[in-house]
Amino acid sequence: MRKQTHKSYKKKLDTLFSLFIRQRGADSEGMTFCFTCGVRKHWKELQCGHFCPRQYLSLRYDEQNCQTQCYACNMLYNGQPSAFAVRLKALYGDDIVERLEARRKEVTRYFPYELKLEEYKNKLSTSGTVH
Repeated sequence: MRKQTHKSYKKKLDTLFSLFIRQRGADSEGMTFCFTCGVRKHWKELQCGHFCPRQYLSLRYDEQNCQTQCYACNMLYNGQPSAFAVRLKALYGDDIVERLEARRKEVTRYFPYELKLEEYKNKLSTSGTVH
């Protein structure tokens, strides 16, 4: 049996975390909204958008930094940072952008992928949405 690498754990965690983010606000029919433009779609048609980009490991799996976005907002319009910031402030308070920006600068040399993987498996299984 092969030992799993950080790369393989990260890929699995990216998938589970994205499922969690996209499903957390969905109604019983799986419908939810793009955080930045408000378009209503099934969670499977949406993406996990990051306010501070995924390259910053300290925020890559932060539930406040990540919200459901449509393809257009996330990919074509680079995440709509202005609209994202306004909605983050409304949801988490006026200082959220500054808090995320400060955490983005944290150097993360080791990330507990295995622990986070289990955490999001549990969160998805308790919500009844593991696929």
